[in-house]
Amino acid sequence: MSFLNYRNYIPDLYINKITDLDFKQLYAEGYRLILTDLDNTLISYKETEPTPEIISFVRNLEAIGFEVFIISNSLKDRVSHFSSILGVDYVKFAKKPLKGGFKKAFKKLGHKYKKEEILYFGDQLMTDILGGKRMGLKTHLVKAIDRKTEKAVTRFNRFLEKIVLKRIYKKDRKAYDEKLKEYVLDVTRRD
Repeated sequence: MSFLNYRNYIPDLYINKITDLDFKQLYAEGYRLILTDLDNTLISYKETEPTPEIISFVRNLEAIGFEVFIISNSLKDRVSHFSSILGVDYVKFAKKPLKGGFKKAFKKLGHKYKKEEILYFGDQLMTDILGGKRMGLKTHLVKAIDRKTEKAVTRFNRFLEKIVLKRIYKKDRKAYDEKLKEYVLDVTRRD
């Protein structure tokens, strides 16, 4: 079962902020779709609208040629409100790491992208990275914007994450050092 495979929790890349990458280069490499989580990836839980930085970021992505799509586990209308301001489509209550939310997104997108053209961004190993890996996507773990505002279910996921991180450390020290060590150091600094 893919939930038990520790490799499915290892992101392809860990980044400080979603805005930190060279998206022109990624477009040149053949990527066309940005799938992203909302809470603590694009905005903190306490924010309800896109920041000017995120609005500019999305407009720049679109100018390059990317399509942006939000996949959120949130039930709240904040997802639809946020998405409407940005002018991007979304799936809320995606139930990540299950595949259903991703499949809804692909159906809304008309199945026009190959997996090799998709980048997925999120701040949690237990939902975002596992869900993206289960779908065969290239995943980017983003440093959480504000862990102090996280809901109870996310805090529980962070507890489970520590167990998974210990397993990865024991099973694949090289992958841990290359892909997760900086993340663990960031989390330790904040706790």
